[in-house]
Amino acid sequence: MEIHKVENNKLRRIEINFHLKMSLSIIRYLGTWPSQGYYRPLYIFYSICLSFVMLGVFIFVQLVNLILIWGDVTKMVSGAFLLMTNVLHMFKIINIFRHQKRIQALLNLVNSETFNRHNVELKYFLTKYTWNGIYHYIAYQSFGTVAVLCWGFTPVADFIAGHERRLPMDGWYPYNITKSPAFEVTCAHQFIAVSMCCFHNVALDTLVTGLITIACCQLEQLKYKIITIEDDSNAKSILTGYQGMQTSKIHESNDRAYEELGKCIEHNNVIVNFTKEIQEIFGTSIFMQFLVNCIIICLTAFHITQMKVYIPAELIGMTAYTCCMTYQIFIYCWHGNELYLQSQSVVLAAYSGNWWKYSERYKRAVRLIMIGASRPLTLTAGSLMTLSLQTFVGILRASYSFFTVLQTTTNKEK
Repeated sequence: MEIHKVENNKLRRIEINFHLKMSLSIIRYLGTWPSQGYYRPLYIFYSICLSFVMLGVFIFVQLVNLILIWGDVTKMVSGAFLLMTNVLHMFKIINIFRHQKRIQALLNLVNSETFNRHNVELKYFLTKYTWNGIYHYIAYQSFGTVAVLCWGFTPVADFIAGHERRLPMDGWYPYNITKSPAFEVTCAHQFIAVSMCCFHNVALDTLVTGLITIACCQLEQLKYKIITIEDDSNAKSILTGYQGMQTSKIHESNDRAYEELGKCIEHNNVIVNFTKEIQEIFGTSIFMQFLVNCIIICLTAFHITQMKVYIPAELIGMTAYTCCMTYQIFIYCWHGNELYLQSQSVVLAAYSGNWWKYSERYKRAVRLIMIGASRPLTLTAGSLMTLSLQTFVGILRASYSFFTVLQTTTNKEK
């Protein structure tokens, strides 16, 4: 670890954990974070109404449409990926409601003294990981925004090109959607609902990855504290202790160092429990996300290859949507991989400290830290797939394999 970066960092100032607060604010405004106070029933009613507008109508019309076009592979593919996205979105909303108290406990820990004990001294790490979370959010949200804007522009593009009226997204409606004002109202509803779903879905994902970012940041702080567990005055006192220094002062220095190391051990235990709680709350939803996105990437790529008329707005929108689904997997795998690397390097940080200057008791404690950190922290998707960059590449390969099979099968039928 390069300690001079902490002392001479030039990162732009930002509110600590702003990326987490930003995601949580969006989730709250879009009806998925009810308060525990007097207005909770009213907020839950607001959540139900908003969920119905955002997802309920979409899931219904897309499901009925899928049943009506059953057997036509090309049409089924064009409607299936959005249906799968919306169903998974609803699953994540239910998961948030179900585990709200446990998630709130994690957020309370993030703002507790345990995780903010060294804010002044180690502000570099907190700022760095806050900016990392914001960069990932901006990239992820950008792909989704481009896709939504292009889909919303599709009816206008069809009108300019002289094509028949077509909704931004396919679906069955119990009225004639080609006539005014039903067409305009339905288009407006789809655009508004999809825009809200886009921001909400991104906020749900970045909330989870934001918590993983906090764990990575705490591991960085832990390593820095272990390495710099003594100041220069303590080092000089111990090194010159056998040249006339009183034995009591040597013991006092050793005791101070041992006490600081004990705090590091407690900090490490809290980080481990924090990570396990993230795994237990979000492990299943992450697995569902990986499974669904693997299929969606395959279906969207297939849909693009089956397009007979390439309308720029639709083509750009589908491409951006594919990139959004890919990035959705990537942010989980990247943060999981970062957590693994940071926890793995705790052993090296413990060995790189000044343990050789202290008592045998201190050295035994360092060995305990190294033994405990010899098994790095990992997050898994449903206890089946480890969140790592290797898993990300594996999912892309599987998606490409499914795409090849689907395309080959379709070509043979033709």
